[in-house]
Amino acid sequence: MPNHLISETSPYLLQHANNPVDWYPWGGKALARSKSENKPIFLSIGYAACHWCHVMAHESFEDKETAAFMNEHFVNIKVDREERPDLDAIYMQATVAMTGSGGWPMSVFLTPDLKPFFTGTYFPPVARYNMPSFKDVLAGIARTWKEQQSEAARVGDEVSSHLQQALSVNIQSDSPFTQEHLNAAVKSLLDNYDWGNGGWGSAPKFPQPMTIEFLLRRAVRESENLENSQILKSSLHVLRSMARGGMYDVVGGGFSRYSVDNFWRVPHFEN
Repeated sequence: MPNHLISETSPYLLQHANNPVDWYPWGGKALARSKSENKPIFLSIGYAACHWCHVMAHESFEDKETAAFMNEHFVNIKVDREERPDLDAIYMQATVAMTGSGGWPMSVFLTPDLKPFFTGTYFPPVARYNMPSFKDVLAGIARTWKEQQSEAARVGDEVSSHLQQALSVNIQSDSPFTQEHLNAAVKSLLDNYDWGNGGWGSAPKFPQPMTIEFLLRRAVRESENLENSQILKSSLHVLRSMARGGMYDVVGGGFSRYSVDNFWRVPHFEN
C-alpha cells in the first residue's frame, strides 16, 4: 500500500512512495503528528541521482522489519534536496556541526519542535567499516527518546542555538572582502594544492568548479604575471588532470561528479 508520498510530484519522493516505511512529505500533517504523539522525527534528505540514497533505500527502507520499527517509533519524513534546498542547507549545517562532515542521504533525528539531536548520512544494514547498523541507530535513538528525552531536547537546543548564532553572524556581516582576504584565500588554495595528481584533498576527489573559477578570475586580474602565475598553473593543471583521466565524458562532454581515487581515473557513476 502506498505511503503519503504517492501524491507528490518529485521523482525522488515518488521513488519511495511504495516503501513499507510510512513516509510523509515535509509539511503540517507530519509535524502535527510528531507533536501530538510526542514522537521524534526521522528526516531523510536525498535526491534522485544519489547512489548511496538508493543503496540505503534498498537495504533499509524496503526492509519490512526495519520499516515496522521506524513506523512504530518515529514520524518519518522524506525530502528531495533539489525541491527544498532551504531545508537541505539548514540540516546540512547541523550534520556538519555534529559529525564533522556531511553528505547524502542525510539522516537527521529531530525533536517535535524540529531541533536536531542526532545526525548522520548513510548507515549500512549491518555494522561495518566503523559504522553502526541503521537498526542499531534506530534502536538507540528510540531508547534515548523514551528514557532520556530531556537529554535529547538539551542537545537539540544547543545545536539550534549554534546554528542560529552562525546564521546571525552571516546575516549581520556586511563588510566587503578586502584584497587581503582574497590573497589569503589564494595562498591557502595554493599551499594545499596537489601538484602530483591535481586538485585538493584525497579520494574521493571532487572537481570543485567554483574554486577553479575563483582562481582563474584571480589569475586574469594579475594578467601582467600571467605566464608565471602559479594561480593559472594550478587551475590548468587540475583541468588537464581531470581531462586525461576517466572523469571526462568523451561522448557527451563534461565531467563526472567525482573520482573515487586520487588520480582522477575512476569516476563515480550515479544511478
